[in-house]
Amino acid sequence: MPRYFFVVCAPDDEIHDDKTGTDFPDKSGAVSYARRIVRELKEAGGYDDPGWALIIRNESGEDVAVMPFSESNLHH
Repeated sequence: MPRYFFVVCAPDDEIHDDKTGTDFPDKSGAVSYARRIVRELKEAGGYDDPGWALIIRNESGEDVAVMPFSESNLHH
């Protein structure tokens, strides 16, 4: 099963790396999980700047998706 890493990128380009990653059967599962991470971080507060983003990386270190915290579809 592929492992995906969820990297939080701050508006000042500071990176908060995910050192362990999480296994998902496919990219779709990783994207759903990323939406949940973003939603939970925003609910916790302190992530109101539109410059925040979550980068999903695969095991090869390639970015497979970038999820800006400002996307309106994240508010479920």
